[in-house]
Amino acid sequence: MTAIPGHNVVLQQSGTVQELAHAHTSKPSPEQAAIQQAVNERQKSTTVQEFDGPEKLKEQKKKNEFRKRQQLKQDKKKKRQAQMDPDTDKTGRLLDTTV
Repeated sequence: MTAIPGHNVVLQQSGTVQELAHAHTSKPSPEQAAIQQAVNERQKSTTVQEFDGPEKLKEQKKKNEFRKRQQLKQDKKKKRQAQMDPDTDKTGRLLDTTV
């Protein structure tokens, strides 16, 4: 029996409709199950699993190249700064003096 929500109406399906609904979802025969299992096993044995290693290696290589470029930029900037602003009063530098 099926009830419709919000209404006081109850419907009943006939016995043949219920039997057809249950018969439609029957299990396959043993021969069909064996064939399907063989197909699934063959597919598993012939399928190559995908390895995501190459993508990770490419990403890592790009990151390393980016880091190298950033480091080179920083080194060039430091060199330019040292050339443009030589501070002789810094510690660790010798002064040329003549007497």
